[in-house]
Amino acid sequence: MKWKNKGHEFEESGIKFKNNPKLIFIGDDFDQTHYYIDKPVNEFLNFLNPEIEFIKIPRKYAKRKMFVKLMLLLLEIKYNFRKQKAVIIAHYHYTKLKEIGILSKYLKRFYPKKPVFDTNEFFEKYLSIYALYTANKVYVRDTCIIATTVCTLNCKYCLNFTPFIKEPASVPLEKLKEEADIYFKSVDKAGFFQISGGEPLSYKYLGDYIEWLAENYGKQIGQILLATNGTLIPNKKLTKILKKYNVILLLDNYTAAVPRLKPIRDNLIKYLEENKIDYRNYADKQEFFRFFPANEDYSRWSDEELAERADKCWGLQPWRNLRNGRVYYCNFSSFAVTAGIIKDNPVNYFDLNNAENIDKKVFIEFLLGYSEQGYDTFCKHCNGINTANILTTDIAGRQAKCKHDWHEGMTLQEYEEADR
Repeated sequence: MKWKNKGHEFEESGIKFKNNPKLIFIGDDFDQTHYYIDKPVNEFLNFLNPEIEFIKIPRKYAKRKMFVKLMLLLLEIKYNFRKQKAVIIAHYHYTKLKEIGILSKYLKRFYPKKPVFDTNEFFEKYLSIYALYTANKVYVRDTCIIATTVCTLNCKYCLNFTPFIKEPASVPLEKLKEEADIYFKSVDKAGFFQISGGEPLSYKYLGDYIEWLAENYGKQIGQILLATNGTLIPNKKLTKILKKYNVILLLDNYTAAVPRLKPIRDNLIKYLEENKIDYRNYADKQEFFRFFPANEDYSRWSDEELAERADKCWGLQPWRNLRNGRVYYCNFSSFAVTAGIIKDNPVNYFDLNNAENIDKKVFIEFLLGYSEQGYDTFCKHCNGINTANILTTDIAGRQAKCKHDWHEGMTLQEYEEADR
């Protein structure tokens, strides 16, 4: 989205939150906040010190529409929500979309003048606005940092563009620490802080970094995540650290493309379970979006067309990237800079290196999709994600034949031919 009223884009929502500071969660599963955050809701939100109330409608009844309507009538009689200055959130486990949908639907009907949200939209977007306008705190849903571009695989459609990185390298430990120091001067709470690569398990100082990060900024992080391709098993020292700080491993599955990985991956899963390390396992048939090279020359599109296309993509792009003290709205744009595909451009990132002069409202607007031109310069070379891009690989993890050169205007067909 292109800025129209910079620093005031969320003023209307912000004022509603300021006038309704209490949080009322109605539903169930209050012991888990959202996605990978297994902490109870009240524990996760304690950085805001809000007034919170939890009212239970057992999940097993949540699909019964008449029961939900009757419960809401009874709850209104008991609690008189209409007179409370509060935000109302329909909350069940984030995977229970039907239950969340039914409850939020009727809550919005019951309270049309109240700020009412389902739990997914609140934690994905509106918590950042609520935190800023009610407590002057900066909440960032997600951030990814790259520890190394060294990888054990060379996936043809790698989301980090590994086949285009001529000299893979690891980031010095002190540099990674410096990045976090800069970041947490401006960010009061990060929902997820993901360490990725390359293959981060190949990073020599991974355990040292996780331990330092958790000890210094653990209270400002909802959950530390570690993305891995499943080709390496943590050593004993790292295993203890992963377990101690409750790090969740995001385990990719490329066994359909690289069958030799299956026994290695199976051993990794067995090892993680034996050591009680939490992980998320992707399905047997995992797909990649084919971001780059583009299937058409988007650089010929007008600014308005690019901005409109970016809106379709950016609402679904989940990860921000931290690099050189800058937060990139699109991590794939940052990866493209590292791979030498595009040049760095100030319109693509928000610079945190001078924390004293940061406008928090502008920062939050940037994190939620606003920018000077309404799109990223990488949009001119990228197929995008989801509704902006229906191009997926048949099998994730298919290996590239070699390292590839890139040139301005390179097409998807040209890349396919070069890799044969």
